[in-house]
Amino acid sequence: MGSHRKAKHAGSPGIRELRFYVSSAREINKRFAGKHIAIIGDEVVASGKSPMEVWKRAKKLHPQGKPVLAFVPKDDTLVLILG
Repeated sequence: MGSHRKAKHAGSPGIRELRFYVSSAREINKRFAGKHIAIIGDEVVASGKSPMEVWKRAKKLHPQGKPVLAFVPKDDTLVLILG
């Protein structure tokens, strides 16, 4: 009997946005270096200097959306995610 369950984190909030960020990292890093960004689905919907500013702008543009915020570092910065 085969299992029809999805991967453990496949439907977790933010996974789609994380995959988008990773797959588009070169373009995002070039365009938004040094800024905070809000991603909904497969799109950067807002950017700015502060996370609160970006969150408010994203929610104004997409009231039903659940933005995922990220900071795009300048230059070549290594970011480690430990879990």
